[in-house]
Amino acid sequence: MNNSLKDRVRRIYPDVPIDENSLNVFVGLVEIQEDIASKLSGRYSDLDREKVREVLSQGKPVLSAMELKIDDDDFASALKRIVSYLKEELTDAREGLSKVMEAQESGQLNLSELKDAFMKGGVEAVHEAATRVGVDHEMLEAVVAWAMQPFFQAFSESVRTAVGFEGWESGRCPVCGSFTRIEVLQPDGTSLLRCQFCGAEWVYPEGKCPYCGNSDKSTLMVLGLGEDKRFSVGICRLCGNYWKMVDEGVAGTDVPRRFYDVWTLKLDLLLTGGGKG
Repeated sequence: MNNSLKDRVRRIYPDVPIDENSLNVFVGLVEIQEDIASKLSGRYSDLDREKVREVLSQGKPVLSAMELKIDDDDFASALKRIVSYLKEELTDAREGLSKVMEAQESGQLNLSELKDAFMKGGVEAVHEAATRVGVDHEMLEAVVAWAMQPFFQAFSESVRTAVGFEGWESGRCPVCGSFTRIEVLQPDGTSLLRCQFCGAEWVYPEGKCPYCGNSDKSTLMVLGLGEDKRFSVGICRLCGNYWKMVDEGVAGTDVPRRFYDVWTLKLDLLLTGGGKG
């Protein structure tokens, strides 16, 4: 595991209600994903910039109108690498992960079908594949998503580098269209949202619901954590959603933003009742 990444992330461990071993496994998974994404960067360097600008100017996420091309061999390699890592690290899931590896090697798993199903949001195909292989549906969903994520991240970085997201006013990700629960309050006072899946970041007005766009202060709340000024929660009474805010002016900028979601997990537990007891 990359010690520099582990050292940067270790400071969040006391704040996260997850055991240290599980956090170490997650950091290792992220390291693998980032390595895969870095090797894919050249795959998307020939973006049609004018097309990207046109789609964004229409208020549409890039991938709603453009295809994310993923080579079958690249996807197979990413899936194998992630499953192999998790099989070694997660004793309780080793049997199921071994079945996934065996099914991939034997061709019982149709990787093109899984890839296409993920792109279209078709979980039924993934569930059917899990049943055929004899593994938990959620396990296969998770490893497919983790293997796909680096491709989205590499594409997102190419879009950011080539065009950028200036002028994007939606709370949805300008690349993949996902909603996010992570708002970053930067030390210079500007606020931005970060996509938890592809990693895109874009400026977004503070005090505006990223889900429905509501900016009426009478229907918006911000809850703090007492003396801990690093984190707070925005709640929209209009649509009923919440999002988590990390104030980098207080929390600092040493922790990679990729980990902000897990760093603020206790906020999710408090709001959903999981932190009781």
